[in-house]
Amino acid sequence: MKPTYFTCTLGQAASLGLTDKSFKNITQLVALRAKSIPDHPAVGFAKPSSKQDEPWASSTWSFSDVHRGTVSVARLLKHDHGMILKDSKTVALVYPSTPEFVFIWLALMRLGHSVLLIAPQCQADAIAHLCKVCEAKVIFHDETYALQSQEAAQAAKRDGAGLEAIALHLDLERSLLDNAAGESDDSDDEVEMKDSDVAYLHHTSGTSSGVPKPIPQTHRAGAGVLPAFPDGNKCATFTTTPLYHGGIADLLRAWASGAFIWLFPGKGVPITANNVLKCLDSATRESDQNQIPPVKYFSSVPYVLQMLEADARGLRYLQGMDIVGVGGAALPIEVGDRMVGRGVNLISRFGSAECGFLMSSHRDYDKDKEWQYLRSNEGAECLKFEKQESGLHELVILKGWPHMVCSP
Repeated sequence: MKPTYFTCTLGQAASLGLTDKSFKNITQLVALRAKSIPDHPAVGFAKPSSKQDEPWASSTWSFSDVHRGTVSVARLLKHDHGMILKDSKTVALVYPSTPEFVFIWLALMRLGHSVLLIAPQCQADAIAHLCKVCEAKVIFHDETYALQSQEAAQAAKRDGAGLEAIALHLDLERSLLDNAAGESDDSDDEVEMKDSDVAYLHHTSGTSSGVPKPIPQTHRAGAGVLPAFPDGNKCATFTTTPLYHGGIADLLRAWASGAFIWLFPGKGVPITANNVLKCLDSATRESDQNQIPPVKYFSSVPYVLQMLEADARGLRYLQGMDIVGVGGAALPIEVGDRMVGRGVNLISRFGSAECGFLMSSHRDYDKDKEWQYLRSNEGAECLKFEKQESGLHELVILKGWPHMVCSP
């Protein structure tokens, strides 16, 4: 089976020559897409209704919107917080998975900062630890997370480190209006970045080690090694994964091919089958009414798929997808087998923050039903299974693989 932007591993992308060499960092990727396909939709969020039975609306931004909004937010941050930003190469962000997150994250990178993405469920001590390790002097946060951010700043000061918690309130519509289309090419606030510079950092949960550890992603790792399919913008992705976990990887994978991605609204909205269906309904209406690419790729973790598979309408949505991807944990085999038996083109996508997208079970869905078996064709020369004393085999990533993380 030919790969798509949703299934193409880093090894395949390198082996098939599918990577885009025209940009050196994520800021340039956004600018290039805004120049080549300015009006094409880039990212969308459903907008929950205050009334239970009322359909959800949606907000979408084109690549031109994303670029202009990023420039505007960068200028705002530089104007309001320029002094403290000068003192901190790495900036921490504690924010729900919202449109504001996207623009703040992009704006901070545009200003030359590495962005430490902190999962909101982190306790104050864990946040303080991450900021200390990454030498972050400031935490930008949503008002929802004011208390834990302030407590983290206090914990850091008790430990002898300087850390300031700052609440950010953005009016995205005003940001876009304040920055006219002609001004979007201004580069006075853009800092030159190499592809080897750290763009953002995820972190481990800290469950096994006791404290979370940062996982840096360079601009090359975040976007430069991703496949760029010229026809990628025909199919949109919907992901339920929050931006501060793996949603950014889904977003950049889509953008590398000029494709549209829908993200689950992450503030005050639990991920339930009913809420996911409302998002998909909103995306379908937007596609029908405004000729936006339809959602054909669905990405989530196992428990979300299990909720949808148990719902009649949810199952129909999954059956209508070209590909349904699952990752982050193991989906019970009996659940996956049942879904495949009901006509869902299910794949397992395997990869880690340390090495990127390694393998998937993309295949001929009509003939091959073995969704749980991972395949690796082009690029497999850098992957090796070594037998351990326990009888199990360990996957070893060899020199030459496009991306490996070096911890700070």
